[in-house]
Amino acid sequence: MNVDLRSLFTPLIALAILAVVGLQTADALQHSGAWHRSRRSSGPPPDPYARLEAQLAAPVSAVSIPALRDPFTYGPVSVVARPQVAPKPFVPPAPPKPVLTAILQGDNDPRALIRYEDRDYSVRPGSLFADFKVISISADQVVLDRGGQRLTLMRPTKGE
Repeated sequence: MNVDLRSLFTPLIALAILAVVGLQTADALQHSGAWHRSRRSSGPPPDPYARLEAQLAAPVSAVSIPALRDPFTYGPVSVVARPQVAPKPFVPPAPPKPVLTAILQGDNDPRALIRYEDRDYSVRPGSLFADFKVISISADQVVLDRGGQRLTLMRPTKGE
């Protein structure tokens, strides 16, 4: 059996490295406190139920029957008086105002494009849309009537 030193050299180095890693790990565990042995206590731990047992073993003091309360009745409750607040009168929101989009000037037949309640209307003088009546259309404004109230819509400016 021929044993070559070169074939033994590699396992010996691996064994040496394993030993060094093992010693360093053991030393680190001891310094961290993971391998410290816990100290033995001087005696058994105190009984956690000792106080309860002492209270149960104590003689019962005399309790008068009127001093006991009935567990099935509610105790007295202080009543807090709330101030009476008059409800605010309901004010309906103002109806939306129509928006003048454009004015179209033609030969004696002016028209206007009006946006109202997410709808577009093409109107001319005297026509009705929604609950408005168109009174007049000029180059800069449109006059509407709603139940006797006049509403003037101005022509939009550029960039508006």
